[in-house]
Amino acid sequence: MNLQDAKQFVAHFVKGDYTPEEYATFLQWLRGATADELNAIADEHESLHESWPLSSAVPSAEWMMELEGKLDRVEERIAPVKRIGSDRFAKRKSWYAAASILVLVAAGGLIYHNRTVTSTNAHNAIGALTNTLSNPRGGEQKELVLADGSKVWLNAASSLKYPSSFTGTERIVQLSGEAFFDVVKNPGKPFRVLIRDAEVDVLGTGFNVMDYANEPVSRTTLVEGAVKIASGSQEEVLKPGEQAEIAYSSTGVLGSIKVNHGVNTDAALGWKSGLLQFENADLYTVMRAIERNYNVDIQYGTNLPDKSITGNFSRKDSLAKILEQLESAFNFHFRTDNGKTVTVSL
Repeated sequence: MNLQDAKQFVAHFVKGDYTPEEYATFLQWLRGATADELNAIADEHESLHESWPLSSAVPSAEWMMELEGKLDRVEERIAPVKRIGSDRFAKRKSWYAAASILVLVAAGGLIYHNRTVTSTNAHNAIGALTNTLSNPRGGEQKELVLADGSKVWLNAASSLKYPSSFTGTERIVQLSGEAFFDVVKNPGKPFRVLIRDAEVDVLGTGFNVMDYANEPVSRTTLVEGAVKIASGSQEEVLKPGEQAEIAYSSTGVLGSIKVNHGVNTDAALGWKSGLLQFENADLYTVMRAIERNYNVDIQYGTNLPDKSITGNFSRKDSLAKILEQLESAFNFHFRTDNGKTVTVSL
């Protein structure tokens, strides 16, 4: 993607006319954009602001606090903006670029902004999420023991916000990406995982949550115990071997929570054992997983066929070996440039 492509994407974005793959490509380009390119995208967004489709969304106080923090970090990144006129003008321009871009990113779901938290204790608990465990793209899984003894395994391209200690009547953490939780039982102090536009309420259990921002669905898979999935006014209680799916569009949750029965929990948890496991997955789902686990950017050719992919791959294998297996089994062609970009074609 180049700057012109990015501008065209913004025009489609404000109309909600884009695919998850296009959005993921835009975010990849955005991470490597120069200061001038960031400002150009900000100008494009501001010129189309009247058609921005989020007028009905009212961000929470927590969302605003997180937005301010992200603004500070982005402004630090784009500090060396080319100075035109006074320093004051340049600083304002940089802030506008950060603000505009963050509105784009927030609308796509990277910033959690629609929590269903209602109690005063819960609001206080969110404010106590002062620690963050992050696992970058390409990273090996990380393990964490929380203050209550609960254990968390964090997958690549994921982050978990958590407090130093659990105070009040609830134990709250916030997840972006994928993690497996082994929660210590404490019926008097329920455990809650906040994800994009939803939450998972737990008493004591083992379960997996997958909620990557560039995935069109989030999935909560229960291994043992019981969990309740809440999204807006919807609630579903899972039994072991069940999986809850929440689908997303460009403007938020799409439809009701879907519960799948008798799922293959081994496939959902394969990443904990160093495996990439797919059952009837499409090409884009598979490539997004490869992107996260091998820290590469994926580009797609045109007219790619819609194929169902089932297979197991080891993360111990090289990227080249996995691509060779996919190429042989499904007749796709992969070209790797400098070990950083993989192009998929026929």
